[in-house]
Amino acid sequence: MKRLLGVVARNRDYRRLFTAGAVSQVGDWFNVVALFSLLLKLTGKGEAVAGVFVLRSLCIFVMGPMAGVLADRISRRTIMVVADGVRAVTVLGYLLVHDLGQVWLAYVLVAIHALASAFFDPAQLAAYPNLVPKEDLLLASALENSLWSFALALGSALAGVVMVTLGRDAAFVGDALTFVFSAALLSRLPALRAKPLEEGELLEGNPELPPARPTGGFLSGRRGRLAKALGLQDVLDGARYVLGHRRIRTLLLVKAAFGLTLGGILVLLTVFGERVLGRQSGGGIAALWTARGVGSFLGPLVAWRLGGDSEPALRRGITYAYLAIFFMYLALAPAPSLWIAVPVLAIANAGGSILWTYGASLQQLLVPDAFRGRVFAADNSGLTLTMCISTLVVGVALDHGYSPRVLMTGCALVTVFPIVYWISRQKDFAPSRRP
Repeated sequence: MKRLLGVVARNRDYRRLFTAGAVSQVGDWFNVVALFSLLLKLTGKGEAVAGVFVLRSLCIFVMGPMAGVLADRISRRTIMVVADGVRAVTVLGYLLVHDLGQVWLAYVLVAIHALASAFFDPAQLAAYPNLVPKEDLLLASALENSLWSFALALGSALAGVVMVTLGRDAAFVGDALTFVFSAALLSRLPALRAKPLEEGELLEGNPELPPARPTGGFLSGRRGRLAKALGLQDVLDGARYVLGHRRIRTLLLVKAAFGLTLGGILVLLTVFGERVLGRQSGGGIAALWTARGVGSFLGPLVAWRLGGDSEPALRRGITYAYLAIFFMYLALAPAPSLWIAVPVLAIANAGGSILWTYGASLQQLLVPDAFRGRVFAADNSGLTLTMCISTLVVGVALDHGYSPRVLMTGCALVTVFPIVYWISRQKDFAPSRRP
């Protein structure tokens, strides 16, 4: 724990980024719980909650490639500050949603919020190696994930209290204030610009870098200059990098596959908390989301202490994490009460947290700075696309009468495919191979 906290203590700029994230993320979970509860109250449909996830996922998927290009072109600090400002204004708009006829406005605000997040997230993830030394990257990733998890647990728990005592509007106002605080703190960071590749590093034959750009064809001459100005050539370079490197491609596919389970689970947790397990007025939702946060917070820290931070340890951790996800969500489906669901869900989310943290750490170790924004944007886009599919399927299935417990079982079984794929592709990570 001393070494873990030392990453924050000895690095002022990383400490600012960490603190800004801590405050804004606690507020954001106020927003999640309050918004889901509001939509269920106004519409009475699980499809309304699924619609939030689908819309958010589509916005991030569509905007992801250009967001990654921007994170590799301009100041990552500027991207994060502007995104926080947009999100602060956006969440205040939820105060205008009071009846069924205004639900459309909630979805517009969700879309704007998601677009801002699509730019913020790759810039933030790509910035960590600019702020901490290589040997501390796993610790920084674990701290960031633990921060997200702690914020989830604390924010969800406080949301339940605030909603009961002060109402939903107070949660939205609190979220807006946290974004303002975050933007002010992030504005004090250095520019955090991506380091350019050295001359000649794009040549064919270098196994750690993308092949040379094509000379000629559709992207030559005037078209090529226009494509470069619009960032299209950078998008193609990022795609070529991912497709040409087995390790990175495998990591992105395995992490994206988790979205096929996670999206549906997030919809089902709302229904489980409000209806299946019998706790209404946001209390059940808050309890389950708090359990998610506690499990996610502890998962990577315990795994790191037990398994270490070497590359083989990270890969083994991903395998064990997926197995925990499979068995725990399978056990959650028949849970008879909230008291049983909470610890089971906490363990399941410990697995999800390890998967995300260890995958991100491997990416930060393997990807050069000049491509890191685009790779993390591709990562976000892949995950949000699969989450979109999962949430849409589960949301529609709920409103067509399928049992939430049956659907939870189905979400658990989906994880079998990425588990088998990940284990089968470990030969790509042999010591003699490079990504």
